[in-house]
Amino acid sequence: MSALNAGTLDRLLSSPHTMLRKVTLSPEALAYGLVGFGTATATTSNGACTIHQIGSYDLPTACGRALRAPSAWITLRVRPASLGVAVIAHEEGVQGALPSLYVYSIDGRLVHRVLVHSAQDARLLARLGRSRPPSEAQLRILQLAGEAAADWRDGDQLAQLDAILDAGGSDRHAALVRGNAARSGWGVGGVGNSRAVDPSLLPAVFEHLSSVGLPVCVGVPSSAVLQLGAGLVHLVERVGALLVVSLGDGVIELDLGAVRSCLLVAACGPRGRTSTLEVYDDRARCVAVVTQLGLVSADVHRAWEHMLESLPAA
Repeated sequence: MSALNAGTLDRLLSSPHTMLRKVTLSPEALAYGLVGFGTATATTSNGACTIHQIGSYDLPTACGRALRAPSAWITLRVRPASLGVAVIAHEEGVQGALPSLYVYSIDGRLVHRVLVHSAQDARLLARLGRSRPPSEAQLRILQLAGEAAADWRDGDQLAQLDAILDAGGSDRHAALVRGNAARSGWGVGGVGNSRAVDPSLLPAVFEHLSSVGLPVCVGVPSSAVLQLGAGLVHLVERVGALLVVSLGDGVIELDLGAVRSCLLVAACGPRGRTSTLEVYDDRARCVAVVTQLGLVSADVHRAWEHMLESLPAA
């Protein structure tokens, strides 16, 4: 079953020829289950942009917590208060089919999907919610309890990402656009400033990253999960209105027809002022972020900033 067909909990529960089991888990227990898989395909989608990654899960982090820079691991940033139930689905009558895990928000929207690849991981998934729960010590290590997140207006890069998980960041987008129109920002050294750039340049941005071998990080948010992929851009293709980007160990699919605007936003990162290209749909929801996360080399940081500074305004 595709992620599109399982877009709402009601739709998945009414699907024929599928064995289903609802699992009510705490965010910590869900995170504990994810890191137990050996190899899985992780998918997060928001309707306009989808990211697929194959690999093992790193320990998910909650909004307001520190974030280890994405690498070859599947990296998730979650808003625990927005997570709802999970559903384990197994197609009946399909020989060799392995189960999938669908994670939903509290309002019944699909926020993340996991497809396992081995019989061992299928057994782990089958025991999810039935086996002994994580110990108190293990739950403390996960540290997914809610914390007061920093105000994104302070210019912190992680606070900007966390704000995007709040209703798609539409309120923040409105504030950024107002500040841009008034030519006023917050912070110092340009941190907090934003400017609109031409969204038609998105394919050229990824093609340039591929041609010069500049690593990049792309985040795709749903209403409760932000999935982050990082690495080199191996391939960029246009299939009609669909932009397909092979990045690291994953693939990003962006519907260019659903993109209405892009903002270039400056924030404080480990290397100082760091720019992020944010992609928005017609409802002013952020559907993708393209940036540098973590302590990248000084050469990478300079090349990244130089490329984004060269982008013409919308």
